[in-house]
Amino acid sequence: MSDLKRAAVKHLACVLVTTGVFLALNRVNELLFIAFEQSNGINWVFLPAGIRLLSTLLFGIAGFEGLLLAGLYLNFHHFEFHDDFRAWSGALAGALAPYLTYVFAKHWFNLGPRLSGLTPQRLLFTAVLCGLMSPIFHHAFAWVEKGSVDWTGLIAMSVGDIIGILIVLYGAKGLIALADRYGLVVRAK
Repeated sequence: MSDLKRAAVKHLACVLVTTGVFLALNRVNELLFIAFEQSNGINWVFLPAGIRLLSTLLFGIAGFEGLLLAGLYLNFHHFEFHDDFRAWSGALAGALAPYLTYVFAKHWFNLGPRLSGLTPQRLLFTAVLCGLMSPIFHHAFAWVEKGSVDWTGLIAMSVGDIIGILIVLYGAKGLIALADRYGLVVRAK
């Protein structure tokens, strides 16, 4: 297999893994935390936000593409927004904010493979940055459309995203450290 074909297959696999894991974790979140839902699509605990950031930190642009696909699917078929602008802007905000956070982390923290370069403090900063950017993007698009901001929704979404990101990212970082310690993962050369 040529290098270009191998790269394309790997890229597509990262897009599909991101989409699938995001959708699955969204379902888990609905089962576990439906009582914490502030409104449709806004939850005080939102685990999929962690997958948003983790997938972009691990997969870069492929993570962005997978998140965009998952967001479009959810907005048009699950949440059933009957407003195309709301559906498209929500999907874009949910994918763009973590991707921009990844770009910042790569630049500021010399981000390497398998989240190397992200100390616990840097991970916390990155989580809070993404946990604020995504809700701000979502509500900025809503403001453009409606001319008003749902401040309670913005706060709930920010808190939920930050909590979800921290749970998922610290869990992933811990699992990666355990796998490295016990040689459970073979590194690419």
